[in-house]
Amino acid sequence: MTQSQTNIAQTNIAQEFQLKLDQASLDTQLVDLKNIDLSDSVVNLWVTEIKTSNKTKRFGEIKNLKVHDSYKKEFRDYVVQCINGNEHIEELKSIPTIQDNRFFFVESSSTDLSQLKTRVESGELSAITDEKELNNYNAYVIQLTFGEGDEEESVYAFRYIKGSWSVNNTSSKSLFSSMQNNQLIVAIDNSPRFQITSYIDFILYKSGVFISDIKQFEVAMNFHERLVEKKKEAITALGQSPAMIPRESEKLTSIIGEDKRMMRQLASVLDKQYYNNEIWLRKLKQAADQAGNWQLKFDVDGKILIDDNKNYVKELLTLLQNKRVKTVVDELTFDVEGELIAIEN
Repeated sequence: MTQSQTNIAQTNIAQEFQLKLDQASLDTQLVDLKNIDLSDSVVNLWVTEIKTSNKTKRFGEIKNLKVHDSYKKEFRDYVVQCINGNEHIEELKSIPTIQDNRFFFVESSSTDLSQLKTRVESGELSAITDEKELNNYNAYVIQLTFGEGDEEESVYAFRYIKGSWSVNNTSSKSLFSSMQNNQLIVAIDNSPRFQITSYIDFILYKSGVFISDIKQFEVAMNFHERLVEKKKEAITALGQSPAMIPRESEKLTSIIGEDKRMMRQLASVLDKQYYNNEIWLRKLKQAADQAGNWQLKFDVDGKILIDDNKNYVKELLTLLQNKRVKTVVDELTFDVEGELIAIEN
C-alpha cells in the first residue's frame, strides 16, 4: 500500500469513527429526554401566532390558556407519547431518511425558539380571557416543568396548525342539525374552534430540538430561509469581531453555500459568541500552535484566516463552537456534537 493509499485509509477510518461518535452523542441526548420523569410535571399551555416570514419576531403575541386540572394528565400524555414513540434519533440533513419512529435533531441555535422560551420564562405573559381571542393564533405549546429550585427545567412541545383556527376557513366549520316542523334542518356552526390534537410537531429541551414532523417544523420555523439569514448575520458578526477581518469572513459566504449542516454550525457559532472573547481567542491560537496538526491558520496579528476549502471551514466551525475535546486518560482528540457538560473537580 502506498503512502497516499495509507493516508486515505486513515482518513476514512477517522471519518467513520467521527460519525459513530456524533451518533453516540445524539443517542445520549435522546436517552436523557426519555429518562425525564414527567409524571408530576407542572402543565402550562401557551397559544401563539407563529409569523413564518418575520425573522426578528418569529412569535407574535403569546398568552396562557388555563388547563382544567382534570385534563392536565392528558396534556402530559401527549408529550410523553411523542417522546416514547420515537426510538431513534439522527441529525436533520438536507435530504432526511424516512421519519418512521425517529426524531430528527437540530440545535436550537439554528431556530428562533429561544424567543418564545425567553418570553414564557419572563413571567410577564397574560392569560386568554375571551374565547374569540383564539382566532388570533395558529400554534400552541405544551410546557411541562419539572425539578425544583436551580434544577427546575422545562420541556416545550410545539404544535403548528396553519389556518385551522380561522372561522372563515371552511374546513374548520362544523355542521349541526335540529328538527323543525318534522324536518331535519342542517346549519353551519361558525363559532371559534380551538383544536387540540394528540400530535406533537417538535420538542425543545435544553439546547436541542427533537423533530417528530419535519414538514411542520420547516414550515413553522421557515427553517431554510432562516438559516440563510443567520448565515449572513454570523458572517457579518465574525468580520466585526476580534476573531477575523471582514475580508476573511466574507469568504465563508461562497464556501458554505447552501450546505445546511454548515449553516446550522455557523448559527451555533453566532449563538455561543466565543469569537468575541479575546482571551478565549488567544487560548485558541495557543492550542492550535501546540497541536501542530490543525488546519487553522492565523495572520501576523493573530486574526483567523479562511482557506477556500470545506474541510478547513468545518474544522473552524467546530473550534469556534468549542467542540474539540481531548480524552483524560489517553489524550485523544475528538470533535463532538451536542452540548458539553463540565465535570467539577
